[in-house]
Amino acid sequence: MAVVLSPGALALLSEPHVGVLATVSPRGRPQATPVWFLVEDGHILVNTSQGRVKLRNLEAHPYLALTVVDPRNAYRWVQVQGKVVRFDRERGARDIDRLSVRYRGRPYTYQGGDGPQRRVSLLIEPLRVHGPA
Repeated sequence: MAVVLSPGALALLSEPHVGVLATVSPRGRPQATPVWFLVEDGHILVNTSQGRVKLRNLEAHPYLALTVVDPRNAYRWVQVQGKVVRFDRERGARDIDRLSVRYRGRPYTYQGGDGPQRRVSLLIEPLRVHGPA
C-alpha cells in the first residue's frame, strides 16, 4: 500500500541530491547505482537506459530501495522502499532532459560511444519511508 511522503522526506527529496538505487537481481544478488531522481505527484521518477542492470533487475522484480543523504549533513537522510508501477519508454528521452536540467542546469547530452541511448523512465510508488529527514 502506497504511503505519503512526510514533509521532511519531501523537502530532502525536492533538493537535487544524488540517490542510491538498490535492486535485487533474479539470482538474489544486490546491486546499487547512483541515480538522478525527482518527486512527481507523490511518486519518484528515475530514468535509465535500455540494457542497464538496474532496469533488468526491476523488470524481473520491481521492488527497490532509494537512499538519499544530504551531503551537508549526513544525519539528514531518507530511504524510500518502493515498487516500480510504470516503465515508460515514451517519456524516457523527455524525462532525462528534465533530470539533467535539475542536476546540471542544461539538457542531457549523451557522452557514450555505443550510439544513441533508448531511455526508460521508472515511476516508483513509495511503500515505506525511513529516516530522520
